[in-house]
Amino acid sequence: MNKKKILFITNPFSGYKLGKDVASFISQNLDTERYEYTLEFTKYPGHATELAHQAVKDNYQAVIAAGGDGTVNEVANALQGTQTALGIIPIGSGNGFAYHLGIKIDIEKAIQIINHGHIEKIDTGSVNGHFFVNIAGLGLDASVAFKTKKNKKRGFLPYLLQSISEGLKFKKLKLKIKTPEKSWSGNYTMATIANGSIYGYNFAIAPTAIVNDGLFDVLLIKNMSLWKYIFLLPSFLNKSIHKSKFVEYFKTNEIYIELQNDDFYHVDGEGFEVNGTLHFKIQPMNLYIITQAQNL
Repeated sequence: MNKKKILFITNPFSGYKLGKDVASFISQNLDTERYEYTLEFTKYPGHATELAHQAVKDNYQAVIAAGGDGTVNEVANALQGTQTALGIIPIGSGNGFAYHLGIKIDIEKAIQIINHGHIEKIDTGSVNGHFFVNIAGLGLDASVAFKTKKNKKRGFLPYLLQSISEGLKFKKLKLKIKTPEKSWSGNYTMATIANGSIYGYNFAIAPTAIVNDGLFDVLLIKNMSLWKYIFLLPSFLNKSIHKSKFVEYFKTNEIYIELQNDDFYHVDGEGFEVNGTLHFKIQPMNLYIITQAQNL
């Protein structure tokens, strides 16, 4: 049997520099009777996308993103619309998409999933030309994402402190919203457009999201004080946020959101500045992933 060629791409600074140790995890757990593998370390932002593009040209069967949500996003961006599958080894800080797929932060389990080689096809999303595989949105969480990426410290505590800091000074979002079904306007704290279900750290923003149903799960969190928002946090953990009276929840395959003021949006946790209209569109069944059977 011919071995399948796979490429591992890792961010050496993911997971408190755990990325530098990924070679030993691979050598100890990967089925080398099935796979012939290469390992590359990223050197700068966007490098993972470049490496994955080359892997597609070189006819690799799969590219494994060993890192956090940012590395997964970069690799998946290059693999969308191709026959090359995405695999994930979660060694980042948040690992939201890995949590959605049931891998969480278990590196050995992630490699065993790769060994079994079960492949499914899933949806992805785009917003104003930016690709995402898990979650995008605007408002408080996007402001936190934009400010956090300037912070050299990683992990849950810096993220929590940044969230509190942004929440204390956050102003409401005045939004005009249009979907294929209807149009309306309102004041909100956050607007989340989800393909997957988990932000990171097991916080479920869209508990019912399915990544191959051709639809986004949209959650609009109504304008509220920081303290009311904090009281909502347990509902992220017990997967009931979409049932809250403070949340407007629905599914759609496309949505336009017009902002009245300058603000921020994020794709898979990467924050950007925005002025004007954001156009979110589902890209149905355009990415192959290595995953557990029936776990989408």
